[in-house]
Amino acid sequence: MNLAYLGGYGSAGLAVLRQDPSSGALQELQRLQEPGEPSWLCASADGRLLYSANEGDSTLSVYERGPQGRLQRLQQVASGGQGPVHISLQGAWAVVAHYGSGGLACWRLDGQGLLAGPPRIVGTALAPGPSHAHMAGCDPGQGYLLASDLAQDVLLSWRFEPGLGPADQPQVWRAPKGAGPRHFQFHPGLPGQLYLLHETASSLSWLQLDVRRGALEHQLTLSSLPAGHTETSYASDLRLSPSGRHLYALNRLHDSIAIFELNAEGRPRLLGHEPTRGSYPRSACFGPDGRWFYTCNQRGDSLSRFWVRADGGLHYAGQQAMASPAMLLFVG
Repeated sequence: MNLAYLGGYGSAGLAVLRQDPSSGALQELQRLQEPGEPSWLCASADGRLLYSANEGDSTLSVYERGPQGRLQRLQQVASGGQGPVHISLQGAWAVVAHYGSGGLACWRLDGQGLLAGPPRIVGTALAPGPSHAHMAGCDPGQGYLLASDLAQDVLLSWRFEPGLGPADQPQVWRAPKGAGPRHFQFHPGLPGQLYLLHETASSLSWLQLDVRRGALEHQLTLSSLPAGHTETSYASDLRLSPSGRHLYALNRLHDSIAIFELNAEGRPRLLGHEPTRGSYPRSACFGPDGRWFYTCNQRGDSLSRFWVRADGGLHYAGQQAMASPAMLLFVG
């Protein structure tokens, strides 16, 4: 049984969904009217626990998954900052990015997978002015922890020790002023290769992480919008196909999915755009077998689903009404 979890804004709460593998449609099994607006989710490696970053009330929640994936909340704590927008598990740590207050909160996990405080606070501001951390996560080898700060226009890289967490001083890659670095993805088969999506500039940067020193080197930047497009748009989420051959970037207001092809060296090339058919796509995900692709259309109150073609293109297959969806996560 393919199960997914959907967090959202307003009163949407947290929903448990079951996928029909043949049509890609999602059926609601449970809805928790959780306060706090769970806008980002992640799961433990064994799939036993689900974690949510609750952007609205600056808390974190931990849930146990039971029969048919139904959820029971085990823990809720203050996140360690304001406006948490991303949570990821890195070994024995949960790392939370705070958009409101800036910086990261690094939580140790106890033997049961619960959050053991107080968290270690790691700043992402290098200069005076606002700080809006948007994502944090380790490279596949878990030698480095990376974090983007949209307001500071930086991507930071700390050496990461499983028992100690991030080192004190990060390496810094500076994006062009006003670019607004937001989400990044590592290539699954090319060590150190990563792709960074810039929200304000609506662009994609191809970077190389030096796995010996943690330094980041810029290789290429491409627009995520069609040539000649001049209207306002904000890029949001970035997803790599399981094969590592295609990359998908979401454009809000343009309401499209930019499709990039990656060559054998990881170099991206823009192939084209697929309309989301829903307003303001905030995030996206692949289904468990990689055949289905979903977008959470925040202002459109809907989920769009697409069949993934062999050439990386997307075939629109339908839409379902879901109030203010923020993130969809499949858990095996």
